Amino acid sequence: MWLSILKTQKIIKLFTTKTEKLNWQIIFSLMIFFLSGYLLCIYLTIARLIEWIPLLTGMVFFFGALFVFLSVTIYLQTLQRLLIVQEKYRTAKENAESALFQLQETQQAQMQLIQRETMLGLGTMVAGVAHEINNPVSFIHGNLEYLYQYTHELLSLLATYAAVYPNPDIKIVKALTKSDFKFIQKDLPKLLKSIEVGANRISEIVESLSNFSRLNEADYKKADIHQGIDNTLTILQHRLNTSTSKPILVVKEYDKIPQIFCNPRFLNQVFLNLINNAIDALIKKVATVGQTTDEAPTIWIRTFHSPDNHINISIADNGCGISEEISRSIFQPFFTTKPVGQGTGLGLSISHQIIVEQHGGSIKCTSSAKQGTKIEIKLPIKQLTLSE
Repeated sequence: MWLSILKTQKIIKLFTTKTEKLNWQIIFSLMIFFLSGYLLCIYLTIARLIEWIPLLTGMVFFFGALFVFLSVTIYLQTLQRLLIVQEKYRTAKENAESALFQLQETQQAQMQLIQRETMLGLGTMVAGVAHEINNPVSFIHGNLEYLYQYTHELLSLLATYAAVYPNPDIKIVKALTKSDFKFIQKDLPKLLKSIEVGANRISEIVESLSNFSRLNEADYKKADIHQGIDNTLTILQHRLNTSTSKPILVVKEYDKIPQIFCNPRFLNQVFLNLINNAIDALIKKVATVGQTTDEAPTIWIRTFHSPDNHINISIADNGCGISEEISRSIFQPFFTTKPVGQGTGLGLSISHQIIVEQHGGSIKCTSSAKQGTKIEIKLPIKQLTLSE
């Protein structure tokens, strides 16, 4: 009984409203009465005042019934309030979960819209640039053959003239000496060959740009992963050569892998995002470490055909790296480690969506600070059906 009284005192202190505190104070008073009644009964028995015991017992039973009634009533009221609170909590939880789900859906829709608009804008721009470059390059290519022919004929004509007239006029001799004709005769074919090599290189870049954009192709088709990576490297060649004091090396370890059924335009965007991030990490490390290390900034790109019928692609670098805690969050929308204004936080989240949701693959990041980062991608080899 004493323990119950102590517990009831603690319960009374928990209530703030007057009604609830009053109810428990009444119960507390009844418990004190019970304890006093029991003590009084013991006293009356010892004092041999037995005639008062029935009256006292009746009073104890009466107040006992009242105590039970109040206890049950207060318990019922408390239980009802508890059920109301639980219902409010359940409703609030459902509303919060619904709001969170709607927010995630909205965020997902925004990401898809951004991705679609980004790829469309990038593809349109790249295709337009490729088209504009292709026209003059085609003109150069088309006329190089005639230039070779005309140059050969002119040099042959001059050689014939020199053979027929071995002793030309003094003015011609001075002109030949001044123009260094022998050097021109020797260097002109080399110059034409250099122009041809440059024109071919521009044609390769234009082809890579066209393959990267793939605006005129079906969304999903069988595609060569290596071609997509190589096209992306061609587009980023300027960053690889000029972004740091040392050229960034690219080590390609290509295994023999089959073509896979995919959206090559979206996969090219993934490769672009990942390689761009690797270059950014290498730039940051070079800026931080400077010339204190002889380690060359390097990107390793490896592909292989796994036994579980997947294509594995890994893109690793020896850049600044990130902590394990950050690496667990990099695929979340709008998460970025770059300063304000230098990153949107969408590149890796969009890449995750393309790989996981659109192609049924997986992508994971392994990194450690100052040691580099490795991104591993697994893509299933899907078989084309008749409907496809």
